[in-house]
Amino acid sequence: MQSKQNKILLFLLMLFLLIGAVSGVQAVRETNEPSWWTLSSTVLVSLAGFYWYHLDSTRHNYARSIWLNAGVVAVAPLAIPYYVYAVTPAGARLRALGRLVGFFLLLMAASMLGGVIGAFIG
Repeated sequence: MQSKQNKILLFLLMLFLLIGAVSGVQAVRETNEPSWWTLSSTVLVSLAGFYWYHLDSTRHNYARSIWLNAGVVAVAPLAIPYYVYAVTPAGARLRALGRLVGFFLLLMAASMLGGVIGAFIG
C-alpha cells in the first residue's frame, strides 16, 4: 500500500508541474486559463489528496469521520495537517509535520518550475 501512496504523491508533483506550466503559458500569452482547466485540475488535486488520505488512514487503522473526509477535500491545507498530527505518535509528530511542510514546499517548487517551463514554451 505504501507504493500506492508514493505513486499518488508523485502524481501530485507532476500535476503541480503541469498546472504551473499551463499558468506560465497563459501568462505569456496574456490570456486567462480556461474554466474547464481550472475546474478539472482542482478536482484532480482534491481526488488525489483524498485517495492518499484514504490509503494512509486505512494503513494506520484510523477511523475517518465524515467531517474529516469533507475537510480533506474542501480545506486540505487545514485538514491534512490535523490528520497527520492525530495519526502520528506523540514523539514523532514534529518530524511528520515537518515532512508534510517539506512536501508542500516541494509542490510549490514544482508549480513554479512548471510556470518557468510554460513561460519558456508559451
